[in-house]
Amino acid sequence: MHTLRSPLTSAVALAICCNAAAQAQDIPVLEEVIVTAQKRSESVQDIPLAVTALSSDMLDERGITDIASMVSSVPGMHFGQSGPNARITIRGIGTEQTTVTGDPGVAFHIDGVYQSRSSAGNALFYDLARVEVLRGPQGTLYGRNATGGSVNLITRAPEDTLGGEVELQLGDYDQQRLRGVFNMPLVDDKLLMRISGQWETRDGYYENLKPGADDLQDVDGLDLRAQLAYGATDAFDARLIYNHATSEGAGFGRKALGDYPVDSSKPVDIFYRDATPNPSDPWKISYNDIADRDNKREGITLLMNWYLDSITIKSITAWQDNRVELDRDYDLSDVDIGIENRLQDSTQYSQELQVSSAGSGSLEWIAGLYWLSEESDVDYWLNDEGAGLSGLFPTAEVGLEHPAWFGNASTTEVDAFGAFGQVSYSITDMLKLTGGLRYSQDDKNTEILRKEIFSPALTEDEKEGDWDDVTWKLGADWFFADDSMLYASVSTGFKSGGFLQSRNAEPYEPEEILAWEIGSKNRFFDNRLQANISAYYYEYTDMQLTTIRDVQRVTTNAGESEIKGIEVEMIGRPTSALELGATFAYTDAEFTEYFDIDPWNPDEGVQDLSGNRLARTPEYTLNLSAAYSWDFDPGSLTASMVYYWSDEVYFTAYNDERSSQDSYHRTDARLAFNSADGSWYVALAAKNLEDDEIASEIQLASVQLGGVDDAQWQAPRTYTVSVGYYFQ
Repeated sequence: MHTLRSPLTSAVALAICCNAAAQAQDIPVLEEVIVTAQKRSESVQDIPLAVTALSSDMLDERGITDIASMVSSVPGMHFGQSGPNARITIRGIGTEQTTVTGDPGVAFHIDGVYQSRSSAGNALFYDLARVEVLRGPQGTLYGRNATGGSVNLITRAPEDTLGGEVELQLGDYDQQRLRGVFNMPLVDDKLLMRISGQWETRDGYYENLKPGADDLQDVDGLDLRAQLAYGATDAFDARLIYNHATSEGAGFGRKALGDYPVDSSKPVDIFYRDATPNPSDPWKISYNDIADRDNKREGITLLMNWYLDSITIKSITAWQDNRVELDRDYDLSDVDIGIENRLQDSTQYSQELQVSSAGSGSLEWIAGLYWLSEESDVDYWLNDEGAGLSGLFPTAEVGLEHPAWFGNASTTEVDAFGAFGQVSYSITDMLKLTGGLRYSQDDKNTEILRKEIFSPALTEDEKEGDWDDVTWKLGADWFFADDSMLYASVSTGFKSGGFLQSRNAEPYEPEEILAWEIGSKNRFFDNRLQANISAYYYEYTDMQLTTIRDVQRVTTNAGESEIKGIEVEMIGRPTSALELGATFAYTDAEFTEYFDIDPWNPDEGVQDLSGNRLARTPEYTLNLSAAYSWDFDPGSLTASMVYYWSDEVYFTAYNDERSSQDSYHRTDARLAFNSADGSWYVALAAKNLEDDEIASEIQLASVQLGGVDDAQWQAPRTYTVSVGYYFQ
């Protein structure tokens, strides 16, 4: 009888064996997590990389439903929300340029498929086998735009049993969420099907005081995933995955900070005189009733594996379409100053082919080719429906109901190619050496139709650029004991160059990084305690930074920066009922050579920013977690808690205190009851028990045009109750 092969199957089998052994000896042990961080199935404790792996059970216990909620479990990681775009930062490396001609600094993958647009980072976590976060440059196996690391979502594969689950969750802000999974063998041990989905609605966190206007930061989404898995022989298996997600409603919210500048003579500020005063409550706003979002993600992935005598061949073929469409109040008030109309539709095709060694000999190797083609159509226009700034700035007809006073329409094409290989050789049973090499090439071109603020004319322009690089890795790992390993590596990373849609903006060069890292992975006391530590030093050059020049947003390359740090991850199970966890990160990320003009303090001229901290990089972070279970006749009760503390965070390279988040802490808690037969459960959960206002992004107003500073907050305190049922 043939069983479909997958990392999940291996993980489940290993976990069952470990649990059975523990029960037989009444000894608590930690869960063993199998990962594919190196594109082959291995225990997370056996790979010489700084990897945080969160199983599906860990995701549930910690209330992790998206990347934002994962930050408290991953050392050295920060998440920020910039409009519809996710900003993931790991060890000081992230992204400033979120347009379609820019690329993230931390790669994001779903089932091995690279997601090119930053907005894809808002994907929900549901029906997952695990999440893997690789910290540090992944220039060999992952290649393009993985200078900071990679976040990998691995969905749960179809299984050879009939059954599923359904869950209903209710919460404050009138939250309603329905999740479901249905798994069915179509042909015994040959063709399996799995369908999973989630529907959720919730009122907005930002209460809009203007009559008839919608509250912002609401939820109105539907996510569906359908899979077929085929495995008729031991030599071949395949998975076909279709995903569909929509996100509608009023859309994301921002809070204006402080009073509107009604006494200023700047072009924007003079219109605030007629605005309703900005509410002092951080969760209350008074905006126009122009708030609409209609986002859609859709894709098909085909995974195929051939298992030959000495090699394994893997093919990953994918098509993805990511559409962002929104209208919002640009000026953050109830007067007509500016309205933003944004439409971005990105379609990508990708193909990866891997050939790797099979078996357990001294030599392990993997080689592969990667290709991606992406086309993005963007319309971004600012207008005021005939009022406000159209009386000061010339406008142009751009196909909207009202003429625009600023914006652009563009079509951007990207073609990327990569070829890679990595070899590991075990000199002894305890010592292994590793070397890897990758060639990456990116070609970009764009056609732009643009309207400048002070010009009445529409201008057309074309831009193109191509960049390539060779990245490499050398490493060694030494198992000095059965459950203890030391490793060391030196590697490089490459992030493609690009350009903005501005007519006069010069192309910016690629980012490059040279990274040194040492670490140790350990398990002690018969698998009751896991303690991993890593230390690293980066030389980071030509960092791509976005700033303002003459009322235009531009991206430039900083000189040099230096990043060094230490990370500790610990998990302990002192008894079978209690599990404890802790993570700590120290990140010293500073510019060593960078001269620039601060657009929010231009009178100071060119400043030496050496010694300034990199944006979105707290110096210290700490996480503590605990889960305790009580077993009794009706079932089991599990109480879990996650506490997270972060040092101060700056949101610009200029380290302006107005654009920073002070140190903060937040606590999440969960109480779950599982029936004795495992057929149903009830869970109560609370997030951000402190109910503090925590900024995930702060933007400062334009010095030339005026406006008001604003912030996007993390979610306030929320409560939920969930009821779930497993059927078969």
